[in-house]
Amino acid sequence: MQRFEKVMARRFFMMLITAVAGLFTVLTPGFLTAEQPVSAVKPFQIRTLTIRVIDADRRPITGVRIYQNHIFIAETAKKHLLENSQHTTDARGIAVLELKGKNDDLRLWVSKDKYSPLHAWWARDYQTDGGQVPDEFTFQLERGTSIGGTINDEQGQPIAGVRVAVENLTSITPLGMFDNTPLKPGIRPEPRHWLAEEDDVVTDADGRWQLNNVPADDQLNFHPRVRAAIPSAPELGLKVSHPDFQGDIRLGQLQRQQGITLESLRNQTATIVLQRR
Repeated sequence: MQRFEKVMARRFFMMLITAVAGLFTVLTPGFLTAEQPVSAVKPFQIRTLTIRVIDADRRPITGVRIYQNHIFIAETAKKHLLENSQHTTDARGIAVLELKGKNDDLRLWVSKDKYSPLHAWWARDYQTDGGQVPDEFTFQLERGTSIGGTINDEQGQPIAGVRVAVENLTSITPLGMFDNTPLKPGIRPEPRHWLAEEDDVVTDADGRWQLNNVPADDQLNFHPRVRAAIPSAPELGLKVSHPDFQGDIRLGQLQRQQGITLESLRNQTATIVLQRR
């Protein structure tokens, strides 16, 4: 019996050594074992994209925020990977982004306080040139204009802490609405849809809110096909929310019900009334 136990223990020990050796072989990179060249084990190639951001006078803008969303293909694995990253332009108005693998869908959102935000994307499935990402790309930001207003309760008292999201509905393209839109080269850059997301703008103690990155009125123009599909849509859509009050279930719901116009948003007399839950 003892001999049997010793034999089994010896076999288990040898199996353990073999398993550890096999694991080490799997985990050891090729460039350490010298069994294959470095290029053969790299999951993707890496290149750079230099982003320049300038103002209307072509002067560099520092401190511009760039959010990068990148879906790429790792050639050796033949699968799609997703990577998100954030960048900021330096004193030269430049940020250098890394692009990995073969591009499938690259999206960039560019924003800075008091400037109208922009968006650019390169997508193989939606653009005829979606796979042709350049080495350099320039965004020219225009100065933003202001909108604002007040949010009160049913007794006319201001409500603090209301979150106000604002979307530029004129930035919607036919490609974003219709399945039968033919593929064309990408238009870059484009106005960004969201001018303020839920945590960007919050009412103060007086119930007032303001947003200063809105494109000028002459830039808020619907594509004819989109306007025909949504003839009554406002140029700017609002969505307000507060945990103690009934906010918007859908974008622009209270705005339409209470007759909030672009003019009233511009002169900041727009008043939205919320009911308690």
